Amino acid sequence: MENNHKFVSVAAHTGRTIAARIMPGVDLVGGIIEICQKHDVKYGYFTSVMGSLSEAVYVIPISSPGSPLDFKYCEPIPVQGPIDLICGQGVICQSEQGETLIHLHAQGVTPDRTVFGGHFAVGGNPVLATIDLVLVEVTDAKFLRRLDPVVGLAMFSPES
Repeated sequence: MENNHKFVSVAAHTGRTIAARIMPGVDLVGGIIEICQKHDVKYGYFTSVMGSLSEAVYVIPISSPGSPLDFKYCEPIPVQGPIDLICGQGVICQSEQGETLIHLHAQGVTPDRTVFGGHFAVGGNPVLATIDLVLVEVTDAKFLRRLDPVVGLAMFSPES
């Protein structure tokens, strides 16, 4: 792992590519976690997440003077569906305790053409008709989420 105080990086290789469909009623992020567990994918990424949701819940950063870096994440923002999830991408990480964590950012659009996007977490994002997902396993590196004391949050931490 290289840490030059401007970035942290590690060289990695790709393993298997897994294509999946998440079925109606399943939570978006929970479904991705289940797919990773079924195929024993501990580290990876996905750049193809699209489909529809019955409703959505997401968060975005907001100003918070006095917090580390003067920001925090807002309270969860609910959006009533139906929602066309037009794109999503993210990384598959492990916590320091070995729990599968999904860091997903996505954009959706409602029937009145309101476009929204941000960070989607576990819970509150049930699939409407389908989520089509392609994920890629990463080998020869670890993708962890560790507490960053400067930011005050668990952040992406690639390691050899």
